[in-house]
Amino acid sequence: MLGLIHSYDNYSGVGLIEPDEPGEGQLLGFRSEDVIFPIGLAPGRRVSYRADLHGPYAFAIVMEGAPRRARSRKVAAMLAIFGGLFGLHRFYLGYTTLGMATILITIGLAWAVVGPLATIGLGIIEGLIYLSLDDEKFERRYLVGRRYWL
Repeated sequence: MLGLIHSYDNYSGVGLIEPDEPGEGQLLGFRSEDVIFPIGLAPGRRVSYRADLHGPYAFAIVMEGAPRRARSRKVAAMLAIFGGLFGLHRFYLGYTTLGMATILITIGLAWAVVGPLATIGLGIIEGLIYLSLDDEKFERRYLVGRRYWL
């Protein structure tokens, strides 16, 4: 869906989107954490967004001209299950620091066998969590909301 940012408060990080589609009529609320690449967030900016089916809210908001970070839920799940030992899913989702930490835990605690077992176990659990979510929830939680742990 397309629309314009009607208003935005920098202090609270909340705003309203005015839909382009005729008949919508109502303004949709949003939070700054629901905006992908929020540089230049201001009233009058054109955006694309997804509307929440359960209320007058918008999420997965992309400002016109902003780069998109599309990532597949299934690819992330497979990388977590089969490459969780090295944090491959973390790198894929853009969490480079956490990916490096996973590698350091795996290598640093390899002598105790605890590190590799923990990272493999967490990778499998996270992969199953990714698979249990629908694409919309996955995008909202891990790409827009930037939730980096389970």
